[in-house]
Parts: sequence; structure tokens; C-alpha cells
Amino acid sequence: MAHINQSRVTSFRQSRDDLVTLLQQQATFLRHDIDCRNYVIPCLRLQLVQQLDIVADHSKKMALHSRHNPYVLLHPAGFYETTVPMHCAALKGQCAYLADRLRDNPCTDVPGAVARVIDQIVANLPF
Repeated sequence: MAHINQSRVTSFRQSRDDLVTLLQQQATFLRHDIDCRNYVIPCLRLQLVQQLDIVADHSKKMALHSRHNPYVLLHPAGFYETTVPMHCAALKGQCAYLADRLRDNPCTDVPGAVARVIDQIVANLPF
């Protein structure tokens, strides 16, 4: 029987959980703090992008080193090697768009709209 590397799966799941937590925090800030733009915009442009890179990297490593793990086998072949990194790349673009939207629109209803988009991102994460 092939060796099952659990540490890669644990690392991936932890990085995914950190991503979800960070997204949920930003949505909460946008809903409850009027002056949140000053710290949410940099988070969307830098911290979330870095976390998405970490998730994509852990996904690729998990696919390579833990391919016999039941958690990896649950999805079709190539899911963690290509699909998850592609979704992470798309989310980076969406985070940049949301940061621009917050920066360029001083309307008071924009943070709530961006928070709803972030909630949809979290709800529709395929991994």
C-alpha cells in the first residue's frame, strides 16, 4: 500500500480555513465599520493574494505527495493540481476588482455590496 502523507492534507486544509477566515473577517469589517476601507483595501490587494498563493501552493504539493489520501481521491484527477490553483488565480483578480471598487466608489452602500460578494465567494469555494 502506498504511503499516505497526512501532513500535506492538513497543511492544505489549514491554509484553506485561514483563507475563509480572512474573507469572513473582511466581510464583517465592511458591514460594521464605516471607516474600514483604509484596512480592507490593502488586505484585498496584498494579504488575501498572499493567502491565495499559499492555498494554491499547498494544493499542488498535496496533489503530488498525498495522491493516495482519501481526501485527495474524493475529487477528480487534476482537481488539486490544476483546478484549485486556477480558482485561486481567478479569486486574486476578483479581490483586486473589489479593492478598486471600494477605492473608486465613495458611496456608503458599496462596502455592503462588496461584503455580499465576499460572502458569495466563501459560499461557492469549490475546494
